[in-house]
Amino acid sequence: MTAEPTGHRWDTTEAVIDGARALLVLPVIRESDPVEVREGIARRRLAAVTGTCPCGAVRRMPNRAQRRADRQAGRVSRAVVEHADQCPAADDTLRRLLSEVDR
Repeated sequence: MTAEPTGHRWDTTEAVIDGARALLVLPVIRESDPVEVREGIARRRLAAVTGTCPCGAVRRMPNRAQRRADRQAGRVSRAVVEHADQCPAADDTLRRLLSEVDR
């Protein structure tokens, strides 16, 4: 899911991914959000930093050639995590939950 204007704040976290230092831009967990939203965001943060989600999803990084092409084009390489449909971090689920909160 790409960043969309939701009123959520973002913070940065350093991590080592595939042996390389990375700076991750992650949503902040707001105490004012419903439990389901907090859980979805927490799982996304966990998957971004550790590479796995409790639903079993695993972070996939672009291959070396894709990362090189991104770097040469001035783009940021993006990881992909495909969460299980029932996971609160799944794109459609979290997007729906956030839209209900941010009305």
